[in-house]
Amino acid sequence: MNLSHLPASLRVDESPRVPTAPRWGRAFSVFAALSNVDTSNAIWLIYLASRGYSPLAIGLFEMLFHIAKLVTEIPTGVFADLVGRRASLVASCAFGVVSALLFLHPTLVMVALAFACSGVSWAFKGGAQEAVIWTLAREGLDAGASSDAVARRYSRLYSRFLVIMLIAEALGAGASGFLLRWSVAAPFILRAVGVALAIGPLLLMPTLRPERAVASADVSERLHPLAHVRAGLAAAWRSPLLLGLLLLSALEGTVFTTSNYYTQLYLQGVGYTAAAIGVIFGVGSVLDFLYTGAAPRIIARIRQRWLIPALVAGVALGLLLMSGSQPIIGLVGFLLIFRASDAMFVPAISTGINARAPEAQRATVLSLETGLFSAAMIALFPLFGLGLSHYTYQQAYLGVGVGLLLGAASIGALVWALRRWRAARRMVKAM
Repeated sequence: MNLSHLPASLRVDESPRVPTAPRWGRAFSVFAALSNVDTSNAIWLIYLASRGYSPLAIGLFEMLFHIAKLVTEIPTGVFADLVGRRASLVASCAFGVVSALLFLHPTLVMVALAFACSGVSWAFKGGAQEAVIWTLAREGLDAGASSDAVARRYSRLYSRFLVIMLIAEALGAGASGFLLRWSVAAPFILRAVGVALAIGPLLLMPTLRPERAVASADVSERLHPLAHVRAGLAAAWRSPLLLGLLLLSALEGTVFTTSNYYTQLYLQGVGYTAAAIGVIFGVGSVLDFLYTGAAPRIIARIRQRWLIPALVAGVALGLLLMSGSQPIIGLVGFLLIFRASDAMFVPAISTGINARAPEAQRATVLSLETGLFSAAMIALFPLFGLGLSHYTYQQAYLGVGVGLLLGAASIGALVWALRRWRAARRMVKAM
């Protein structure tokens, strides 16, 4: 097919777009560090509560975040696949800066806009970030490397970058309480500055748009983004295991994020100061660093079919310990089991999803995962806040832990049923 008549932006460049030089990985490391020094993440609930917002109102704000994120997930995933993953990350930083600065004026409208901008920021970042890491893993190997070799390298790279992010989060969380005591504006101003600086290293990287084996397919999808969306949805539907991993990732992420955020108010309720809570979350991030560093070895030694369910059970066990009447046991369960299981679950489930996602629609498929997460958060986060008006934190943790186990079991049953159904269809067609 002759493509010379098309605009230059729509032609397929047959030369490699992703150089294998290590400097691209170093640039991404700097981006990961700067964009994750979040000096507001450990105290924003406390900040809003001090401004008179109830747990239910805070839950509704978080619901708005996830509505904005859900609405923009698929468009931003397509944007990352077709325009470039670097451009998607730059857009994420821009919306992140705006979101942090809007918190400085905590009126109802400004806070709502801050959460909406934050949702769009995370949508631009979600699928693009993991797709970049997979590309770096693939390009660092020989052209004939097997998919298993790419997956192993991806798990190591993902854990390495995640460790960088966790160190940055630990620094931000550890300082957040002290910054809030010094000035209520300081955590949000420093957050905006860090995210703005993260754009710099991204400009040192290539566009990171996936190549196509067939030029005509590339042009067709760029001219018709809906065709790209359909291809991504079809890829998830064709593989019951990929679909199950996407659903399980969204379920665990919803339970962990909701419980983790509201733990700020739980710890405040049992007598911890804002500075102490910041330190606790900082210690949690350091422990996450250790757990994540060990994840590649564990992933390499334990089969995925056993490891992922065990980590989900670990998250549920942590919640059950947090539901007890002893704050010290709850704190141990929170730091050593709940967060540890999640820290290893994230790279394990990400490796499984990326190993089964097609390269051409990788960011779009990953956006399906984060979109499902946002859809679940829209319901669970405000419900959790509403439930705290009638139940204790311990009762809420117990209910969420049991719900996680039942939901995971349901997803497992769905995957089993779909695989049996597809096997039966293949047998009928073969007759």
